[in-house]
Amino acid sequence: MRSSSIYIIALVGAVLAPIASHAQAEDWLAFSSKVNGNREIMLVRADGTGLRNLTNNPAFDDKPCWSADGEQLAFVSDRTGNDEIFVMNVASGKVKNVSNHESTDRDPSFSSDGTQVVFASERTGNSDLFVVPSAGGAPVNITNDPAWDGPAAFCPVAPWISFMSDRNGNQDIFMVAPDGTNLQQITKHEAYDSDPIWSGDGRFIAFFSHREGNVDVFGVDMETGQMVNMSRHPDWDGDPAFSSDAQWMTFASYRGGNNEVVVVPTAGGEVVNLTNHEADDHEPRWSPSGEHIAFLTDRDAYDREIYVMNADGSNPINVSNSVGEIVTTLGGRERSVASLGEAYPPAPVRVIPRHQPSHATGPPGPLAREGLVR
Repeated sequence: MRSSSIYIIALVGAVLAPIASHAQAEDWLAFSSKVNGNREIMLVRADGTGLRNLTNNPAFDDKPCWSADGEQLAFVSDRTGNDEIFVMNVASGKVKNVSNHESTDRDPSFSSDGTQVVFASERTGNSDLFVVPSAGGAPVNITNDPAWDGPAAFCPVAPWISFMSDRNGNQDIFMVAPDGTNLQQITKHEAYDSDPIWSGDGRFIAFFSHREGNVDVFGVDMETGQMVNMSRHPDWDGDPAFSSDAQWMTFASYRGGNNEVVVVPTAGGEVVNLTNHEADDHEPRWSPSGEHIAFLTDRDAYDREIYVMNADGSNPINVSNSVGEIVTTLGGRERSVASLGEAYPPAPVRVIPRHQPSHATGPPGPLAREGLVR
């Protein structure tokens, strides 16, 4: 019987990253795993080798998130007695508490240049979003609203933060500048809109919604304002993730009678089943190189595991079976899979940026003119 549980987190979650060792690129995953009764942040190659414990602390460590340059890793830990946001220097292993409050803090996300972290906190008596320097400092409340404001994510190429909120009576997608100004509502619908993610070029936001009577994946072109149902199926579809070049979207779909990982061109087109397995496959995340997709599956009878496959669905490999059982947590980014990034092992492990940050605020267009980026 196994004594560990692996929890997949976000790329904002567990992190799958293409890594370069000498001249050859390699992919790595960072994920949280309950090993012998204690949750740790682990790192492993896409082929299942090179497993290492990054946190190695008796506390509960969870929800790893990489900075774009791979030099820092943010995660949630209760090592101070409650859930706090910690930032690790990956090369040295040194960690710093950047949230530093007795309330619950969760769901970190780095700015594109790695100098800021946004996180959700209940320190105001409800869930608000705070931004803090990744080197430490005073967190600033950027939402400051009595409603619930949920998990947030920085735009990869511009100074914007997307998040969920029920401030208008139902859950919609919003975005705001890192200083709390220029709040914009992206979706305006009585349905439940959830879990927004950015494409690597900042042009698209994907989310899932039940606005058409079932849960579908929708994409918003932030340049034109066009919103499209990407999944277009009466069964459940969710967990979207973009390829690094934003040309493709992968998501989980129940259209075959069980959850499968599928892919569709971002511009629209045929939905292709990549996993084709009778087990439940879900929570896909694309590597920055575009070569691999990580996903969660229960195809191994004894537990759920993290698999990595080629982007065309070939050669799926169990990369977590040496660590233990995988159990996903529920809600928001707590359910997302490991993120990907490039690094130079064996030490330090360094994730290469998936894209070059930009200081642009967005191109002309209907949404851009209203303060939104592409």
